[in-house]
Amino acid sequence: MKKKLKAPTVQKALADMKISSEDIARTALSTYIYDPGIGSAAKVSALFKKELAAAFRDINISSLVMSAVYLERAGSIGLIPGISAKYYSSDPVSLIADELIGQSIAVYIGGSRAIFEFSRLDRLKPGIISRLPPFMDDCVAGLISGIMVKICSK
Repeated sequence: MKKKLKAPTVQKALADMKISSEDIARTALSTYIYDPGIGSAAKVSALFKKELAAAFRDINISSLVMSAVYLERAGSIGLIPGISAKYYSSDPVSLIADELIGQSIAVYIGGSRAIFEFSRLDRLKPGIISRLPPFMDDCVAGLISGIMVKICSK
């Protein structure tokens, strides 16, 4: 009899990569510039956590995040055709699939304006983003930029 496989939750897959929802929220909040029309950091934090939980329940976002997780695992051991594990770990400029996943997440959540926030986060690499490997830094930057644009656009 075949053993039935159970899909991991997005949160579990990220936790296995040493990324928590709290880390993501903390990094998002570090990029927030106070706007009286939006509210305090505490209010933005609560809204962000609510939107992040909703994002993790969305099958399209889950699919993109999980693709980043699986590609990260493959890249780190040299299983992406044409790129060694050593070259992969240097986050080469020729690798743009990671950017495309991050941008797709950002735009899906926050619309086209999220591309600008994604570019800003990709350049600054605040908080947890600075310590993440190629696919995961862009995945997290996509989640943060999309959600922050969504929150700040209401």
